[in-house]
Amino acid sequence: MYYLRFLTVFLILAASVSADEPVPDWSKRTFSAAADRVFSAALKSIEAQHHEVKSKDEVNKVVTFHVGLTAWSWGYNMILKVASAENSTSNVSIEIARSGGKTVSWGSGKKEVEKIFDGIEKELAKASPAATK
Repeated sequence: MYYLRFLTVFLILAASVSADEPVPDWSKRTFSAAADRVFSAALKSIEAQHHEVKSKDEVNKVVTFHVGLTAWSWGYNMILKVASAENSTSNVSIEIARSGGKTVSWGSGKKEVEKIFDGIEKELAKASPAATK
């Protein structure tokens, strides 16, 4: 019984460690569109991939969402942030925390992040101002 309690506490602690990890370069991208358009496209990309939105802040352009089970992980909790940049561009970063911690989740979330970025690109291409004229 003692072993089971120890294992439970260990897994809970392992799941909570990972907030101190730096954001990898592959989880950042710049888009050639205003922050409002990019945030809207990001929400559509997340929805199209059936990820669960936990919260969204349209004023600060931040969305927290959960990516379900993958082949290498119990899933990921992700925070996507959109920030205005120079020349009507926007910087997007996605912070990733493994749902099961490093102990039971070995994936990095890179594939899921790339899918989100690809979805943003597709949404921006659909709604480009040049296409609506």
